[in-house]
Amino acid sequence: MKLPIEHERLNRTLANAGEKLNQILLLLRKYLLTGILVLVPLMVTLYIMYAVFQITDGLLGAGVSRSIGYRIPGVGLILTALLCVSVGMIAQNYFGRRIIGGIESSLDRIPVVRSLYNGVKQAADVVMKNNRGEFKRVVMVEYPKEHSWAIGFVTSDFVTPLKGTTLEGLDMVTVFVPTTPNPTSGFLLIIEKDRIVDTNMDIEDAMKAVISGGLVQPGKSVDVVSEEAGKEFVIPH
Repeated sequence: MKLPIEHERLNRTLANAGEKLNQILLLLRKYLLTGILVLVPLMVTLYIMYAVFQITDGLLGAGVSRSIGYRIPGVGLILTALLCVSVGMIAQNYFGRRIIGGIESSLDRIPVVRSLYNGVKQAADVVMKNNRGEFKRVVMVEYPKEHSWAIGFVTSDFVTPLKGTTLEGLDMVTVFVPTTPNPTSGFLLIIEKDRIVDTNMDIEDAMKAVISGGLVQPGKSVDVVSEEAGKEFVIPH
């Protein structure tokens, strides 16, 4: 008569052990995924920084190392930074702009080189303009179709004359709508001011949302104000 009771206790013990094992496995899985989410961006960032350091340090550092007979880590990076500063100083004056314009004109005559150079230059212009605050504010635009909204960046008021067209007299702005996950490409929209929705989102937070495909969002609710309706509503986080 004791055998069934012992079997029941054994089954309960095994069931409890199996449940605890599942909980431990789920916890380990959670820790593993959390560790991956923490380490992967960190490792990718460190790898990119290391690669950039190696490339920039090797541009001019190799020649210095051969000249003095031994390697000084970082000297190439310093020389590259000084070179960039010097080129920037030259580019700020009249003669420097003429020289750079001549070089760009020469490159523009070479088909393959022209496409490559212009593409890289446009990408750099977008990044540098963003860093300089050329994006005035973050807005929401109804794009690419009705009831579908996209993050956009107002770049300027559209002041090009439109006399004699159906757009004459409209108050318009230019809005850059970046693509995901590469925000250096996107679409330029020329749109009426009352067709955009202003937000209180920072440009940096908006860029993070675009690059991550929406996985990274602002840490707070985003207040938006429709210029057409003139009333406030909230997009919940």
